Amino acid sequence: HGMGRGGKGICPQMRTVPQAPEKFAEMKNPLARNEKNLNEGESLFQLQAEPTACKICHGMTGNGLGMMAHGSGAVPRNFACAETMQGISDGQLFWVIKNGSGGTGMPAFKFLKDEQVWQLILYLRRFAD
Repeated sequence: HGMGRGGKGICPQMRTVPQAPEKFAEMKNPLARNEKNLNEGESLFQLQAEPTACKICHGMTGNGLGMMAHGSGAVPRNFACAETMQGISDGQLFWVIKNGSGGTGMPAFKFLKDEQVWQLILYLRRFAD
């Protein structure tokens, strides 16, 4: 897969995304931020997530400038922007990953187990550290 473009991406990134139902929006990541979970999250983001690896749209560095970013409708979320990411709850991320985001190129990742989604969230939050 191509690397996409480097740089900081759009930051802050103002975009309207449907809000997760309250029971999801309030969820907190139950997994520890440890080496095992971060490595699993990285593997999913960079290579293994289905229907496609996250980096294809979100970029290898999470900047929202992956190789398919321009064909996806809305610009993919820039996970490297701390200002944007601080306003997005773990539960909101979980809901969008599992259900997709209408009006954007973000597909539903229904085949990921809940544990994998939480690992992915741990990893993508590292981009804004």
